[in-house]
Order: sequence, then structure tokens, then C-alpha cells
Amino acid sequence: MPETVAGKLSLGHAVDARCDGCAAAIAAKISYISPQPEFTPPVIYSNESRTKLVFLVEAEPSAQDAARLHPGQPLDVRLQ
Repeated sequence: MPETVAGKLSLGHAVDARCDGCAAAIAAKISYISPQPEFTPPVIYSNESRTKLVFLVEAEPSAQDAARLHPGQPLDVRLQ
């Protein structure tokens, strides 16, 4: 998640996940927000690369919806 959005998130925040081939969005809730930011490559910091500062965020769908997903499957996630 970009650092500009990470400050607005909290555990339990609802998100929608979409994947290629999914008929409908999959509802999930944020279950983890990393306390430390990371830089996307390249790892050279400057004011211009500040937008590359990101936080790891994990969200969990319901067990029924999780069965529709596969490990490593790319998803587009949007905040509700």
C-alpha cells in the first residue's frame, strides 16, 4: 500500500479484491499492517522516489471466498 494511504488504514478495514476470471469482487478485511515501510526497487532514496515507499498490508476473505483464490494469484485490491 502506498505510504500516502497507509495512514488511513486500520485493522478490520474492508477491502474488495478482484481477479481475472472472478465473477464478482471478493470482500476481505485487513488483518495485518506492517509497522515498517519498504522501498520498491531500485532502493535509492530521493524526494522523487518517495512515492515508492510502501507498506505490506494483508487482508483475509471469508473461508468460502478464500476457496475461490489460489496462492500467488494476482489481485487488484480497493478500499471500501
